[in-house]
Amino acid sequence: MNGCRIVFAIFIVLFMVSAVSADELGELRQQLAEQQRAISDLQLKLAEIEEDKSAAAAVKKPADKDFRVYWNDSLRMKSHDGDVELRIGGRFHHDWNWIRESDRVKALIGKQKDGTRFRRARFYFSGKAYDDMEFMLQIDFAAGNVTFKNVYLGLNGLIRPKILIGQFEEPFSLDELSSSNGLSFLERALPAAFVPSRNVGIMLADVSNDQNMTWNLGVFKQTDDTGLGVYDGGANVTGRFTWTPRFAGNGSRLLHLGTAYTYKGLHNDEYRLRQRPETSISDGFVDTGDIAADSAGHAGLEAAWVNGPLSLQGEYITADVDGAAGQKDLDFSGHYLQASYWLTGEHRPYNRSRASFAYVNPKRNFSGKSGGAWELSARYSRLDLNDRNINGGELTNRSFGLNWHLNPNARIMWGYVIADEKDLGRTDIVQMRTQFYF
Repeated sequence: MNGCRIVFAIFIVLFMVSAVSADELGELRQQLAEQQRAISDLQLKLAEIEEDKSAAAAVKKPADKDFRVYWNDSLRMKSHDGDVELRIGGRFHHDWNWIRESDRVKALIGKQKDGTRFRRARFYFSGKAYDDMEFMLQIDFAAGNVTFKNVYLGLNGLIRPKILIGQFEEPFSLDELSSSNGLSFLERALPAAFVPSRNVGIMLADVSNDQNMTWNLGVFKQTDDTGLGVYDGGANVTGRFTWTPRFAGNGSRLLHLGTAYTYKGLHNDEYRLRQRPETSISDGFVDTGDIAADSAGHAGLEAAWVNGPLSLQGEYITADVDGAAGQKDLDFSGHYLQASYWLTGEHRPYNRSRASFAYVNPKRNFSGKSGGAWELSARYSRLDLNDRNINGGELTNRSFGLNWHLNPNARIMWGYVIADEKDLGRTDIVQMRTQFYF
């Protein structure tokens, strides 16, 4: 009897356990189904996220020839593979001049009027492509019409010297080849009268591996400011060689030496030199007039020394004129010596590939806490256009400058020029320039 009770009790317990296990199993199955659905939903969402990420990556990944546009003192563009680089920039230089001349100047040249003008108003587009080609298109609107101020194509890959073809500056004179954005004075020195400046031609240019030497040699056709030169003759052959025996501290300590020569074939067998007294708003004070000549040769020596904020620079240029039609040979000359000092500790930056000076980046831009960069400058220059029966005049200038660089793109310049012409007496010129460039 007891055994039957025990068996019956066990049966009841097993039945209850079986019933409970069946209920729990149903709940577990339901929970598993819900979890499976949740996992499926998560997997779908993850797949969508991965798809979106892949699509976004595909959109963000640039093609090799897509351009990155950025600002570095000018608007620049560069392809992501580095093959193509472009640059868009410009400048304007706006001048004021106040002139007080002698009675002799008034009588022989005319009353010199105070005035204002845009000395330069330029835009340019330049760049390089595939490491073997460079180009530039720069135009100037300051004269009220369009003129060219460097329009050329450069080829780097054909031979070791770079080849430039187009309109650009002939390689002559450190003062001429240095950027007008960084000059220590509003105008270049008096011997700029000898400089051939820009013409259309083809030139070879090279720099040594250590960048301490440069040489340039070109043949040029004398043209107007639009590159037009349709006539016989009028060809120049111009070359320049420079050596920088000392270059240290990123150019804060350097010595520059150079020489240049240009042979000028003359159009219509005429030769003329003339110059203003280092201002663009006045009449010419010295002028040889037209001289009968077969050819002319200009030779120049140049030197510059930089030691931190202090710099010295000078040039001596001569002109040897081969007279024609009974005109005897003539010799003219000019020279200058200038000094500048940066009150705020900067130094004149030097472009080694061009062997010339560029514009400065102030250590601290002008703001409420900084005054920008300040430069003091002084210069003595002389131009002698008298020889034999030619009385072009002798002009001597003493120039002083104060330059305020607000930032890498803007500066204000003040200048004072004392111009003494042998036969005309003294003229005093006060100048001011507002300048923006990028």
